Amino acid sequence: MAPIAVASTTTTEFLTNLESFVVSPQPNTLHDVIAQAKDRYPSHELAFITSSAHDSSIQTKTFSAFNQHVRNLARAMLEWEKPTGSVVVVYLTEHEDNMAAVWACLLAGYVPC
Repeated sequence: MAPIAVASTTTTEFLTNLESFVVSPQPNTLHDVIAQAKDRYPSHELAFITSSAHDSSIQTKTFSAFNQHVRNLARAMLEWEKPTGSVVVVYLTEHEDNMAAVWACLLAGYVPC
């Protein structure tokens, strides 16, 4: 039988090493992207261009505020009780509303279209 090398580690060291493999600092999903942005840069802002027949302007919302808005919208969508993977048509005139609806669909498990 071939010899096996065994490193002596404590349970704490083992768990710390295991955690570093399991908990990734890199975002894995789109939900992770917005959650990490909110956590790292809560006061940074997203800019949305509003347009109308008369003028265009830029509206801003902090990552934290946008995240909260998206989560509230996703909760409302879940009240529809549609199956996960249902297609939701998103067509809104304002960019901020469109982006929030797309993120909310994804968070709720729906497919935005």
